[in-house]
Amino acid sequence: MKKTCTHQPDCLRLIQRIIDREATPEEEATFLANKDQCLPCQEGFELEQSLRNAIKSNCSTKCPEALFARIKAKLFVVLILISILIPLFC
Repeated sequence: MKKTCTHQPDCLRLIQRIIDREATPEEEATFLANKDQCLPCQEGFELEQSLRNAIKSNCSTKCPEALFARIKAKLFVVLILISILIPLFC
């Protein structure tokens, strides 16, 4: 097993894309087939997965509906203002 990874930054980005389900099936299959041969990639994958699982299990509260409604209303007003102001300056 390799003790160093010559392209670790790229591997870490790929690990995040795999966990976020943004990687292609080919990218994921290639990485998962090779990660057991590279200690930094294996540890990086396990660490990222553990962190994501810990965050998911500890962040279970939702935004209160009243707060969500106020934010949504303010964003709507901002969008209306933008749609009015853009034609004036273009």
